[in-house]
Amino acid sequence: MTWINTPLSNPAQAGVMTPTRQPTLAAQPLHSGPGTEFTEFPDPARFSPELGESQFRSAARQSNEDPMPRLLSLHLHLPFDGNVVDCPVVTGVDRGRSYASFHRLARECELVAPLFDRDRDVVQLQLDGLTSETAGNGLGELLHAVSRHFFLSHASTREFLVVLPGGVHGARELAGMVDLGFNRVRFRALPVTADPAATALLERSLAAAREAGMRSTGLDLICGPAADSDADFEASLQQLLALRAERVRLSFPADPASLATATPRPDCAQRHAAAASALLAAGYEALGLDVFALPQDDLARGRQSGLLHHNALGYVPLAQTDLIGLGVGARSCIGDACFENYPELAAWESSIDMGELPIWRGLQLNADQRLRSDLLQALLCAGSVDLAPMQEQHGIVFAEYFRDELAMLQPLREAGLLRYDARSLQLGPQGRLALQAICAPFAALGHWS
Repeated sequence: MTWINTPLSNPAQAGVMTPTRQPTLAAQPLHSGPGTEFTEFPDPARFSPELGESQFRSAARQSNEDPMPRLLSLHLHLPFDGNVVDCPVVTGVDRGRSYASFHRLARECELVAPLFDRDRDVVQLQLDGLTSETAGNGLGELLHAVSRHFFLSHASTREFLVVLPGGVHGARELAGMVDLGFNRVRFRALPVTADPAATALLERSLAAAREAGMRSTGLDLICGPAADSDADFEASLQQLLALRAERVRLSFPADPASLATATPRPDCAQRHAAAASALLAAGYEALGLDVFALPQDDLARGRQSGLLHHNALGYVPLAQTDLIGLGVGARSCIGDACFENYPELAAWESSIDMGELPIWRGLQLNADQRLRSDLLQALLCAGSVDLAPMQEQHGIVFAEYFRDELAMLQPLREAGLLRYDARSLQLGPQGRLALQAICAPFAALGHWS
């Protein structure tokens, strides 16, 4: 869809941006979960290799010159969890290779940190990509290097999260994480299985995390198709929810057959719905995008207070920050510029060894994308959009500018998931359960050049 600057028929609206027309896309399904398209905005697939290290440095310089520079978020991504193009899940990784990756990540931190003013506190930090075999190899030195180059906030409101694989994590290991400054832990890739031994191991890890002093715990639950019956799935899900992790995120296994058609397998959709219903019945609140939190957790409180924010790392109860991604495939968002590191391990290593920033591609948001970013942020966090200030700030008439998107969302409006009038666009009572479907049209259409 292309966008042009053209006056509307009303002379008072001259200069307002309005979209050219194109056939309306098929409406999104009335559910969140597998098969819906929205995951984040902007879509990294739209990034261009024409934006690289020079543009990254310029974005950092401009952010420092802002009258009130944003605070910082750091994402440290290690290449050991299989989410890297040429580095599968490491089994029996040799200590030399493991230590080299920690060393290179510390070196990248040393290269990037001087671009940002020292007085810009890091209030969010996420470390992921670890496996049980690599967690102890150089982690302390890495965090020490980070703290040398960035000022890591000591405030109780900071969000310093370590993402660990499922399995046994003892009190000593987790206490070491707390000593390094982490106050939250999330256990990833946990299938909802009828195996009681797996649930018992997870229960021990959660207890150890709480004993170590973690402020909150989180679970990433995979609730796709499995050999277990529906009754076994529901029973094991109840056992997991009884552990009362403060945050739960639902995810789904990759299915090549469904990826080709973007159509969810029926058992995935059914189990997603069953898991969401069970979470709500257990007292969790739906934040959106398959993320749930207990009412006493900071995320739920942040939603009530209006402090909830969403970035490439997910929901945080913090004001908007500039996000700096360090590591293989990590993404950054600095002001209106977004960047992605090389996803291939060899390319990332080569850049670091040559003393260059490993920026692969990027995107500078244009006026349309800034508008969509503001709109999506309001829907994802506040659950409503006040149209008058948005129209004034961006110079649009909402009903005209988003005519195609509103038409696509008509089935969700009729279902009561979304409400729209001349003053506001807001989620219905169950709208947060359908946020992926609600946000998808606003993210998919627009001007990308």
